[in-house]
Amino acid sequence: MKLVCKELSEDCWELILNRLAIDDFNSLQSPSLVCKQFLSITDRLRQKLDASNRSFYSNNCEGLFRALQRFKNLREIELCDPIFGDKADVNYPIRRIASSGLDLQFLSLRRLQKPPFPKTFKKLGSTMNNLKILRCCYLKVFRNHHLVAIADALPWLEELDIQLSGFRSYYQRGFDSKSAKYIVTDVGIEVISRKLRRLRKIDITGQFGCSDRSLIALSSNCELLNEIRCSYCHVSEHGICFVLRHSQNLISLEAGRYYSLPDDSFTFENSMNFAQSLRDLRIDAFKDHDRLLGSISTAGIPLEKILIYDDSGLSFHGLSNFLCACPSLKHLQLVSIKFLNDNSVRELCRYLPNLVSIKLDFCSNITAATFFILAKKCPLLSEIELQEIKLPVGDDFDMELERNYRIISLELSHIGHLNDEFLRKIGFVCPNLQSLNVTGLNRLTKEGIGDILKCCSQIKHLIVDKTRELGIFLEQFKTRHIEIEHHFIRSV
Repeated sequence: MKLVCKELSEDCWELILNRLAIDDFNSLQSPSLVCKQFLSITDRLRQKLDASNRSFYSNNCEGLFRALQRFKNLREIELCDPIFGDKADVNYPIRRIASSGLDLQFLSLRRLQKPPFPKTFKKLGSTMNNLKILRCCYLKVFRNHHLVAIADALPWLEELDIQLSGFRSYYQRGFDSKSAKYIVTDVGIEVISRKLRRLRKIDITGQFGCSDRSLIALSSNCELLNEIRCSYCHVSEHGICFVLRHSQNLISLEAGRYYSLPDDSFTFENSMNFAQSLRDLRIDAFKDHDRLLGSISTAGIPLEKILIYDDSGLSFHGLSNFLCACPSLKHLQLVSIKFLNDNSVRELCRYLPNLVSIKLDFCSNITAATFFILAKKCPLLSEIELQEIKLPVGDDFDMELERNYRIISLELSHIGHLNDEFLRKIGFVCPNLQSLNVTGLNRLTKEGIGDILKCCSQIKHLIVDKTRELGIFLEQFKTRHIEIEHHFIRSV
């Protein structure tokens, strides 16, 4: 009897091709060359292009240009730092993108040696009328006139990211009139705040030439703003509180460390009540945490995410009162809180009924027992990060282990005294684990890692220290299609 071979339907081929890593440029490039049907399918699937560094070089842009011609449904393009230094003409590929006929919504320009010319932004704006998100991150010598050129060319922008590279050292040194010529300052921010009226999100992290003037301008002119990031800018409590008072749509604020002004009329106590839309807050309230947290509690803001860095000016009483008054909290990050221990974490868990993720980094007085406490006491918890915990599980640790089927992501990096037996307990407690980071745990063996991979059959992402022996051992799990990242062990 003659067998009849039926072709797969287009829906089946789409499912197959969709399994490829569509965020990898090469993953769909090859199938698109097979036939017109595959080209049609990959064109529908391919909406993001992360161009390689080589795409910048003027004599080697053909790979990028072929992709622009082949994938007509691209909505996002990311261009990274050219490896050719001063020879790279970043304007050339950007102008070709502008002339491609694509309907881009997102463009990312990262770590460029030189910013594009103002006329290049003008060309981009003349063809990309739906470009809503622009990221110009870590660009060297990015100045006010570049910023104004963006605002003139793309007045409909909704998200703008101009965070600066190397901002920590600049922030500490400060700047003078000479350095002001090579950075973004309050003057530039004031201009774009008047031109970008639809702006919803802005990131000026590390733009040390920006101060309260920038915050006041943005808050006064951009009524739709719901996210501001301004860490390592020269801002004060006055500027932050002006934003809290006047940005009624503000959802997320990241301001880093601020300074206080004497006899200032704008304080957290009399301003926080205006910020009822706020859900995400990351402020380094150095020596002032209890006052900040108290103002949030008094205002009754239903925060969902907060970062508390350093325990200066923070007491256990202030922290517990805040968590008690904020049961809406879903994401909690505590960094370098030295007074925390296993018992205090157990006490705080009473106030965390809706917690989804928690990070406890450099809290040196908690032990590995905290992991089991969190897994048992927080029923909705799905992500846990414990980093740089230096103490082993206490001798008096006695807790019946219970399974937690919600935990899918776990990072346990650089924790001393943790061994294979601890890893096996994790495998028992977290049977649905999907992502695991165990870098810096020098007592682990390949047997311990193998045990948890066998116990947790859903692990798809594993980060481990790089050793030749471990690399050979993990080959047996390659049929599981686990994404394995290796961190190289530093020699002492």
